[in-house]
Amino acid sequence: MTADGVINVVLLALAVVTAVYLMVALIFPERF
Repeated sequence: MTADGVINVVLLALAVVTAVYLMVALIFPERF
């Protein structure tokens, strides 16, 4: 993969992790 491809994959992974973290924080607010 090119550098641009790697950067896109990293940004996509960060976006997915952030979205999942926010959903979990909304569902289980007592844990945060």
